[in-house]
Amino acid sequence: MKKSIRFWLACWLAMWSWCVNPVLAQGQPTVLTGRVVRAANGDPLVGASVFVKGTKRGTITDRAGRYRFILTEPVTIVARFVGLRDVEVTLLPTGKPIEQNFEMVSNETQLADVMVAANRQDEYLQKVPVAASVVGRRDLERRSIYNTMESLNNTPNLITDSWLNSQVSFSIRGLSTVFDNVGFESTVALYIDDVYFSRSFAFNQTLMDIDRVEVLRGPQGTLFGKNTIGGVIHVISEKPEMTNDGQIELNYGNYNFRQIRAKLNRQLVKNKLAIRLTSALSLRDGFVTDRTPSIEALNKTNFFGFRGSLLFTPSDRVTLTLRGNYGRDNKAENTFVYTSKPDYNPVGVPADEGLTTNQNAPVEFFRDQYGGMGKLEIKLGRNTLTAISALNSSVDSYLSDNDISAADASRWGRSQGLRTFSQELRINSPRDQKFAYVAGLYYLNERISAADTFTLNKGFLPVAARLLGAPIANANQFTSEGYTTDAVIESQSTAGFVSGALELTPKLRLSGGLRLTTETRQLAYYQRLRHQLVNGVPFNIIDLYASTIGSKASPVTRQITDLALSYDVGMDYRFTSNLMGYAKFVRGFKGAGFNTAPIKDSESGGLVFRPEYVNNYELGLKAKPTERIQVNGAIFYTDYKDKQELLDQGTRVRVANAPLTRGYGAEVEFSAMLKRFRLDVSAGYLNLKFIDFPFGTDDNGNPVNYAGNRLLKAPDVTLSVAPEYTVPLNDKLRVYLGLNINHTGKAYNDISNSELLARVPASIINGRVALVPANGKWSLAFWGKNLTNKLYIQHGWEYEFGDQVAWSRPRYYGMEVYLNFR
Repeated sequence: MKKSIRFWLACWLAMWSWCVNPVLAQGQPTVLTGRVVRAANGDPLVGASVFVKGTKRGTITDRAGRYRFILTEPVTIVARFVGLRDVEVTLLPTGKPIEQNFEMVSNETQLADVMVAANRQDEYLQKVPVAASVVGRRDLERRSIYNTMESLNNTPNLITDSWLNSQVSFSIRGLSTVFDNVGFESTVALYIDDVYFSRSFAFNQTLMDIDRVEVLRGPQGTLFGKNTIGGVIHVISEKPEMTNDGQIELNYGNYNFRQIRAKLNRQLVKNKLAIRLTSALSLRDGFVTDRTPSIEALNKTNFFGFRGSLLFTPSDRVTLTLRGNYGRDNKAENTFVYTSKPDYNPVGVPADEGLTTNQNAPVEFFRDQYGGMGKLEIKLGRNTLTAISALNSSVDSYLSDNDISAADASRWGRSQGLRTFSQELRINSPRDQKFAYVAGLYYLNERISAADTFTLNKGFLPVAARLLGAPIANANQFTSEGYTTDAVIESQSTAGFVSGALELTPKLRLSGGLRLTTETRQLAYYQRLRHQLVNGVPFNIIDLYASTIGSKASPVTRQITDLALSYDVGMDYRFTSNLMGYAKFVRGFKGAGFNTAPIKDSESGGLVFRPEYVNNYELGLKAKPTERIQVNGAIFYTDYKDKQELLDQGTRVRVANAPLTRGYGAEVEFSAMLKRFRLDVSAGYLNLKFIDFPFGTDDNGNPVNYAGNRLLKAPDVTLSVAPEYTVPLNDKLRVYLGLNINHTGKAYNDISNSELLARVPASIINGRVALVPANGKWSLAFWGKNLTNKLYIQHGWEYEFGDQVAWSRPRYYGMEVYLNFR
């Protein structure tokens, strides 16, 4: 890994030294020409004003949207058109002709023209033949969104859940990955500012200083890599700006919720160097109450983090962005309750009632995350060369009462870590030329580790006697037995990719791409049992769950190598400047992996599982008939081969590949805006099932096949309705009224489709009322989430010592204050 870092660092420094000292010929007469067009569809704007800021010197565009005049000194050029936002750009005369085009977007009384980086560069959403949703800065603020999970509530065919701060699940179009096994990489690729995170436990949820969150649905393997079978979630933070401003946000709510977020932007060197600093502190009590006061006292969330970014623009063709971040969680809320019923009470205690539990150990949690990245962009004519280097680290530890009851049956803990280095080098052309392309190289080096500790205590003895079919000898002397499992994965992945779009006619465009990925992974694994001896004889109760495999000095090792080709081909047709249709086929790939969970047999338990592949067929439409209405929709068919699945049930953890999985779905997003009213609606439908899935045998030795079962985390229906109304009180004050209604249909939380653990259909209603002055210098808001107090099961497990479920968050509400400084 060190050699790789040194190699890429040398390449990065060489490019930097080549470009930081450009010489511009200033003060010479320069001919300035260009076009002014509507960003949403590329139509020319006739009669748009193009002028020098602060003067009356300027011109207007002709029938083709073109303009022309002469520069003799550095100036700021402004493009203006009625109903659209002004666009400004600073230009320096070079003595050579300059072409400067302007793309105009809607003002605040119309639907904004949304940007998306689906082709690894910013484009307008309505021009990109991809099923994508974008949650912008405006949405984050007006819906009081504070973390990644909340930001995704309005996306069709997407659900999230989390039973602990470090264990987050994202499911797009019914494709998700089990989140409690570090050997499984995410099926949904997670990105922050172009940097990939292969495990969701390293994906920080608290949003600070975010420009937008993009969701690309369906496989995105050509441009975003191997683990994008479900799609991509890309969090894009705000860049430093050449201004001086800041913001403070204060929040207080029930469950003793307190949050402070702040950001500061400073221009250090005019038009050359700027810095942005942000920080957040979030505190909250747990919503599941433990009857034991000493345990309840530790039932909290406590997060602190900060981010810093530096923007350096030494010339108009070079941009360097540096980012660093740090985050710490040192407490965690309990979300679990014990759910065994009167007719099934294995440990002899009653089931918990509602959101009250009675456990005998607190949840202990700690997480440290830090990292940094550098992004260098160099203009080469009309093309752009981009180099991105990143280092990231995440470590966390967790310990809890595993049986989630008053009976002291078991304890479980885990510590896990992730260290990554990644390097990407790519070149892209502008998307508005006849043949547009993106090509590049990508390298990823990772070290992932996990250590599990499990203990069976005295309260487990009634269960052990039933499983063994006989009373436990010397039971009154038993205290505990357990195991420790340790796994380390070293992974290297290299890829080359190219993607292009060719304009055959002004209306028809063909597109396609290839990505060749090679990766090698090594696993070192051992599992050690801890037996209690009585008169030199072990109880061997822990043997129900695990067996000795390898040792610390001599672990069991496995190595896997994959070489795979991902590709896509498609076409899009622009029926009018406001209506586009597209058809697309994508071949996706996700590499082989390791089962790092505790197992009873290194062979039959499945330390290694095969890679998985998907063929996805999609048809879509994108329409924006006016500046106030937008409709996007898609239908798709998915054919999955060897889907990787895990079942954690009873006394066994089993891993297998489902040979055949198929299904189809549809989704639509609608937005409309009147003078003071806005409505956003999204809907999704899914029908994905295992077609063939033999999964070993049950406890009685009978063969099990999950054919016909629905995929886990795959609701049949998702629906979101978000109306918003603005009430002007006078010429200085406004009130914003907003609702956010999200309905999710039934979804199973395991591949066996257990009804006890299933997520029931639920509608969640959120609301917000805000008072905002016209100058935007402050705001006061009251917000409420899950106003009807609807509860559903986020996740759950069936164990021999009793079932347990993690509940969704009940009703919570609070007050928010924004202060803006300019």
